[in-house]
Amino acid sequence: MTDNESRNRLIIAGALSLANIALVTSLVGASVAMSGQSYAQGQNSAAIEKPNRAVACPSGWRHPNGNTKLCEPMGSSSPKIYAKKAEATCAGGYFKVYRVWCSTRK
Repeated sequence: MTDNESRNRLIIAGALSLANIALVTSLVGASVAMSGQSYAQGQNSAAIEKPNRAVACPSGWRHPNGNTKLCEPMGSSSPKIYAKKAEATCAGGYFKVYRVWCSTRK
C-alpha cells in the first residue's frame, strides 16, 4: 500500500468518525428534549400529590375526602394539570396557577 492510499484511508476513517459523533450527539439531544416534554403532559384522570401543602388545588380540582395532601379532578371536564417547581415555566398551552401548578385553565 502506498503512502497516498494510506492517507486517503485515514481521511475517510476520520470523516466517518466525525459523522458518528454527530449522530450520537443528536440522538442524545433528542432524548433529553423528549424527556422534558413527557413531564409536561398534564392529566385529569387521577389524584395528584400537591407539591406544597399550603397551596390550594387549581380550579376544577378538590381535596379527596378532606385529604389536603392530594388534589383530584371534579369530573371529566376538569382542566389537565401538572405540578412544577416554583422557578420553572409551564409548557405551551398551560398557564401558571398558584406558582406550583400548570393548568390548561387560567
